[in-house]
Amino acid sequence: MAKNPHYFSQMAHVEVLTKDLNKSVEFFRDVVGMDETGREVNSVYLRAWGDYFHHTLKLTQSKESGLGHIGWRADSPEALEEAVEYLESIGAGRGWYDGDLGHGKAFKFQSPEGHMHEVFWDVRWLREEGERGSVYVDRYSSNRLQGANPRRFDHVTYMVSKGAYPAEKAFWKALGLKNPDEIRISDEIPPIGGLHTIANLSHDVAIFTDPNIEPNKAVLNHICWNVDSREEVLLALDYFIEKGYKSVMGAPTRHKADEGFFIYIIDPGSGVLFEYYACARLVFAPDHLDVHYLKDNPNDAWGSANPFAEMGKGKKLGLSEDGTVKPVDI
Repeated sequence: MAKNPHYFSQMAHVEVLTKDLNKSVEFFRDVVGMDETGREVNSVYLRAWGDYFHHTLKLTQSKESGLGHIGWRADSPEALEEAVEYLESIGAGRGWYDGDLGHGKAFKFQSPEGHMHEVFWDVRWLREEGERGSVYVDRYSSNRLQGANPRRFDHVTYMVSKGAYPAEKAFWKALGLKNPDEIRISDEIPPIGGLHTIANLSHDVAIFTDPNIEPNKAVLNHICWNVDSREEVLLALDYFIEKGYKSVMGAPTRHKADEGFFIYIIDPGSGVLFEYYACARLVFAPDHLDVHYLKDNPNDAWGSANPFAEMGKGKKLGLSEDGTVKPVDI
């Protein structure tokens, strides 16, 4: 019998380190509209109304903002043990710990450029009751139309230093993720980025080269939440603008690499980009691969802003010091 070739079932959550925990919580809870589901001394846990686990976002107070870790759920208890064995065999393992709010024991590991991850099996499926409860059995929380009102956690994008992407690509492919989209400068040199997915989403994790960052700095680019339609993205942008926030990088527009319609907003507490996103394609074939070239601006199908071109000008993450990219800059 054929064996499922991957160790993970899904990306379960992301931890964002923030220099101002209160500001980040106010942004994601009160403006974005996520539910707070847990709290510790230095961390707050949240999820969107369509998520199923205890949390999909953990915000943690820190001296520096960035990525704390990405949490992955294993495909089964047996797959967890197999993943641990494999990660230890390649030197990526960083050991077990007892677990966090919402999940059981977890194994920490590190991808080649220093980004921290964990994998676990036991999770808390949080079905809300009372005001947060839903009459729909398949909804674990009701849609209360709060704030910008994202439905579910979608993906994470992080950056690697110059020349480091091929090692990241090999790492994730060996763990069983598909690589349906790749970014190249030309066919004569190694790729500089790509999308990686466990199942059918266009991507669970996107990885791109930023020549302005040092090796092993584990730089987070953005975290993304999904809604059901382009109209909801546009309504959300109106809402963000009413609350004093600006869309950056020329958005609203559509990605060329996966067709997702999106806006980017900056969390004022951490300075991390938050993406609000709809209508990306789904990927089913395990060997699907589309190649995109840097000159064609794979981030933006409509040509408004090219963050890759801005990186070439020396701007980290393609952002100006004020956190913006304007079309006139290109």
